[in-house]
Amino acid sequence: MHRMEAINRRTWRNPLTLRVYRRSKDYLNAGEQALLAEAERRHTGARILDLGCGGGRTAYLVEHFASDYLGIDYTPQMISMARANHPGLHFEIMDARDLSALPNESFDLALFSYNGIDSVDPRGRLAILNEVVRVLAPGGSFAFSSFNRNWHGFNLPARPRPDFIRAANPARMALQALRWAIGASRERRYIALEQRGEHAILLHSAHEFGIMVYATTPDQLRQQLTASGFAPQVEIMRTDGRQLENGTDTDNEYFHILARKPL
Repeated sequence: MHRMEAINRRTWRNPLTLRVYRRSKDYLNAGEQALLAEAERRHTGARILDLGCGGGRTAYLVEHFASDYLGIDYTPQMISMARANHPGLHFEIMDARDLSALPNESFDLALFSYNGIDSVDPRGRLAILNEVVRVLAPGGSFAFSSFNRNWHGFNLPARPRPDFIRAANPARMALQALRWAIGASRERRYIALEQRGEHAILLHSAHEFGIMVYATTPDQLRQQLTASGFAPQVEIMRTDGRQLENGTDTDNEYFHILARKPL
């Protein structure tokens, strides 16, 4: 198992992380809202595959235009939460790198939100793209988000982290101090594991510096998608919902992407 995956899997099972995902049900930002609006326009009545579904946040956002829905995640605790949040929908423990249980061309729309595709190593990422294109029907779409390698936050000596807010409740103050201490310890240990070659694997401050992520550029994204069998025309949106223009973008932490399988 790649070191980044061992780190990430521990974080997804952590009770503090699960608490964050338990009640989430809103759009992350205007970019995700625009992405899913376009996906709905293309695929109303779609058979939807929700990869890395977590506690079911995206199920709230897409179930109204799905004729059939399957949410998968490789973390059993996440699937338990999703089933509790959506008793009428179908969820299974499954790894996005191996969708062999699913037939070819069995979905119209695949979704991988919250940069979930960036939680695996480079080989695993390509496996996900190959599996997604296999299970999509001709003309089907893949909507996902991915970290921006050129984001200024990845190039700072210290990664951006949430402000320390003093709380009136001593217990909450102690918990916050503990989380900060855990984050500082992880930052010192994990930043040495970063890779900045052809494939960038970088430390992110989310979940108290609990995740290592794959970060890419728009050009590399397009190349990977085309090599996996998606059409060359790929829509890339900023987090504010606007289409990405040519050039290097250092302001957006990640992008939302809509790719299509050729007819």
